[in-house]
Amino acid sequence: MIDTHTHLDTRGLEDLELMALTLEKVVTLAHDPFEMKTLDVWEVHLNKVLSEIKRGEKVGLDVYVCLGIHPRAIPPSVDEAIKLLEKYIKLNKVVAIGEIGLEKGDKKEEEAFIKQVEFANKVGYPIVVHTPRRNKEKITKKILELLQTFNLKVDVVIDHCNKEIINSVLDQGYYAGLTVQPGKLTADEALNLIKDNLDFSDKIMLNSDTSSNYSDVLAVPKTVLKMKLEGIDKEVIEKIAKKNAESFFKF
Repeated sequence: MIDTHTHLDTRGLEDLELMALTLEKVVTLAHDPFEMKTLDVWEVHLNKVLSEIKRGEKVGLDVYVCLGIHPRAIPPSVDEAIKLLEKYIKLNKVVAIGEIGLEKGDKKEEEAFIKQVEFANKVGYPIVVHTPRRNKEKITKKILELLQTFNLKVDVVIDHCNKEIINSVLDQGYYAGLTVQPGKLTADEALNLIKDNLDFSDKIMLNSDTSSNYSDVLAVPKTVLKMKLEGIDKEVIEKIAKKNAESFFKF
């Protein structure tokens, strides 16, 4: 099993050890731990995210990294930040650009998002896209419209999908990330979305969004257990819990 979206730098080592008991791999992403008032502060954050690889090694957890500019943590110069990203993505176990996206959908966020999609497309890295808790349907529509303006050569996952947006995401050929976390999806709600979209089982991934918010580090294995108890085909479970992530992140 693979947890495709976490923020391990917000959790204690005991949580990483607990994840190592059931998960083969975990992906941790850049996010918004504080206001990025300077480019230096943002770069410190990137290095903190990268340090989770070694923290994971201490407890036997295989950690991979996504780096990018979160819409709630945009540094003063997006162009300079992307120049730094060009250096960082070459580091071992950096597998995607993310999480990027829109929160409020204002011009500043759109500019940062567009520039990062352009960059990811140029360097050939998959993209992990954040969608907000509030106004999710409206903001996701804007995200999808922006993505349609590109001739994309890389895979994209639209994360934190719910019943309002999952059909639009899957119909347009993107991966759908199901986040099992209080305030997003329960394991039962994720299970129902999977059952309703079995024809798209090769485009669905699971995550816990483990962070400083209320989170369950075992959300992915608990959801997989519900899938097994529901009688979902083993091959479908294997795709959603593991194979799709391996295909997307290429690890």
